[in-house]
Amino acid sequence: MATDDPTDDEVHAAIDACRARIGFRRGSAPPVGDFRLTRLHLLEATITHHIENREQKPRHAPGIVDLSALPLYDNLKDYKLGPHESPRGRPLVLLQRGSAHLGPCNCGNGRRQCARCAGRTYWTCEPAKACPVCSGVSPCTQYVLHGNLPGTPSKLPKPGQPGERVTCQGCQTADSACPGCRGWGRVRCDDCGASGRIACEECGRKGTVECGTCTGSGHLTTWTEGRITWVPELDSVVPVQRPSRIKPALDSAGWRKEFLKADDPLPDDLSPAHRSALEPCLRPRDNEQDREATINRLTVVEARSSGSHHYQYYVFRGSDGRLKAEERISKDGRRMLWAVAAIAALILLAVLLTVA
Repeated sequence: MATDDPTDDEVHAAIDACRARIGFRRGSAPPVGDFRLTRLHLLEATITHHIENREQKPRHAPGIVDLSALPLYDNLKDYKLGPHESPRGRPLVLLQRGSAHLGPCNCGNGRRQCARCAGRTYWTCEPAKACPVCSGVSPCTQYVLHGNLPGTPSKLPKPGQPGERVTCQGCQTADSACPGCRGWGRVRCDDCGASGRIACEECGRKGTVECGTCTGSGHLTTWTEGRITWVPELDSVVPVQRPSRIKPALDSAGWRKEFLKADDPLPDDLSPAHRSALEPCLRPRDNEQDREATINRLTVVEARSSGSHHYQYYVFRGSDGRLKAEERISKDGRRMLWAVAAIAALILLAVLLTVA
């Protein structure tokens, strides 16, 4: 038994205190000596294995990059971690010796051709567009008369407002043309002013933009980066589950907490069952560099009446170290409640049928 396990007398005293607190409002209760005590030795442990991974890859950055703060290595797999170098929490970044170089970017001068306008400084645009009033479908009711006149005006009209038909500019027929296009079916484009070109906004009409690779510097620093990471892998050990009736209440219980490093032995007072559950998870893994374990232990005493009492108690230590008892309805009590509820439902049904 662990040193902090409660004795039978302490358990009985905690149950007495619990029953005194509720004032025996539920009628007579059996003496505490009639309770059958069952101890549940709970163990909840988490083992964290720190598995090392090493990789290297080429890197580049715009302009001149100061890499002087990075530790140097020749062969990444042979690199020995220093006393103050730990990849725990975040990777350790290294620089391969002799791999850093400053060279020109393939853009040449820090700028690249604008992808939006392909270096033309403008976007192409249709000088004319369909009339927004008639959509080019019925620009003139006498459109056949346009045969003796030019099909397209030398200067497209500006879009007009919807309204009654006006004199057609194509055939000169009064009250026949759409007021929006005056008989032509098309109007000048407001975006380009009928010029067919729109200034490129991406490059500001320069045809080139700043190079995204070198950010306009025209140079790149390239190097080989080594990276050492410790990836945590977790094992959870819970040989015995918490009693479901008091599972939430145990969150604030006075668990006995112990933290073990890789070379620390298991606690001497650990039971053989708990020891056999933990030992397989404490074996070193491939590429393991460190290991730590968090062990939480708690003894819960379940007290059941040897008679037909309808309540049972769970006794455990609280966060203040004192024993506390939680009262719950026993299985027999729950069966009795269900039976009473069923009888009440039948009586209610009989009354309703009689009234009906």
